[in-house]
Amino acid sequence: MYEEWFKAKEHENYVEATEAGPLHALLSGTISTEEATKQLTLPGSGSTRPETASRKLWRLWTLVFDAAEELPETHSILVDLIREFRERADVRLKYGPDTIDWTNAPNFDQNWRDTHDSLKAWRGNSAEESQRWINFSAFSARVATANIAELDTIWGFFTISDALEAEGQSPQLLDTDVCASAQWILYAGKAIYQTNNTHVSEHWQIENSQKTALWKGKAGFSRERWAFWEERLHQVELSPSVSEESKEMVRKATKAMRAIETGKEPYV
Repeated sequence: MYEEWFKAKEHENYVEATEAGPLHALLSGTISTEEATKQLTLPGSGSTRPETASRKLWRLWTLVFDAAEELPETHSILVDLIREFRERADVRLKYGPDTIDWTNAPNFDQNWRDTHDSLKAWRGNSAEESQRWINFSAFSARVATANIAELDTIWGFFTISDALEAEGQSPQLLDTDVCASAQWILYAGKAIYQTNNTHVSEHWQIENSQKTALWKGKAGFSRERWAFWEERLHQVELSPSVSEESKEMVRKATKAMRAIETGKEPYV
């Protein structure tokens, strides 16, 4: 499985066999998650540039994130892989002059933020870029709720706010952002619904204070804001400029929101 995808990745200058081989085997089901993490922590060949910790981690997470963006059916496997890295307590290996402590999936958050910002900037430019952003949003929501990396569900709050509290988006951008928001609602909606505003205020003061075009209530999360989002989704569903595919995603999201409100699960 995934031979063509990994063959295409061979032309990317960041890909090395030390990461591509184990990840390919994992996604194809020929090795376990535990075995994959052991192999993925091996140093690179150093054939092009001397191996360092930062290069090793950048190559690893870039390949994982590429898979998350382009192979959404692998998300549950990738989440289990990150969980396995988190549990590799006291595993320290040398990479050139550096040592990596593999506990807690090192550098995941930094590389995630770089990828997030890049995908967000390019979303809506093409159908391919839009789908990558939507898939990455689904993956991020799964990781955030699994508590396996330094990734906060507040990013879902921002994604939903950007989509449903803005005005004047092009039809393609609205389609993209609504679908990305739906992923956060489907996979992390319960956590967002239970957001503690003290946490939001303490850790996200700048973003929390920003005004949006359509939300006129208090800053931060509230049940009123949640209800506003639900109403906005209903409006989007009725819009003639929104694609039928996006409308179907909206229906799934609103169904999930009603389930969350009444405490019913599962809703994905």
